[in-house]
Amino acid sequence: MNPLRTITAGVAAAVASVILAQPALAASFQRDVGDGIVRYADPTNEVCVRADDTTGTAWVEVTLTRPGVIGRPIVIRDDNIRHPGATCEVLTAFENATYQADYESYWSGRGTVLRGTFRFTT
Repeated sequence: MNPLRTITAGVAAAVASVILAQPALAASFQRDVGDGIVRYADPTNEVCVRADDTTGTAWVEVTLTRPGVIGRPIVIRDDNIRHPGATCEVLTAFENATYQADYESYWSGRGTVLRGTFRFTT
């Protein structure tokens, strides 16, 4: 086989894969956290927390940290009494930053706090 032809074919395949590659999928998501939701919008790097609009009091608090990175955590809290709607915060880290979200969720009808953790990448 001709080495020049093999190299040319390899370069052509590499160029075609770059040109035809799909754009990266956004990391946007919405996650149920018991008595509310956590939502991340990749285009704006915005995390929003919203407690459910329900009878009684409900609140959700999310603490965001970057595993392995020293720094101040981001705490976002929302409740359905003093702040109907969502409470949002813009993340200022670089793209492809991993965050750990530790959440607590409360509804007065149940009377207990639900807790959980998940990770996401911007």
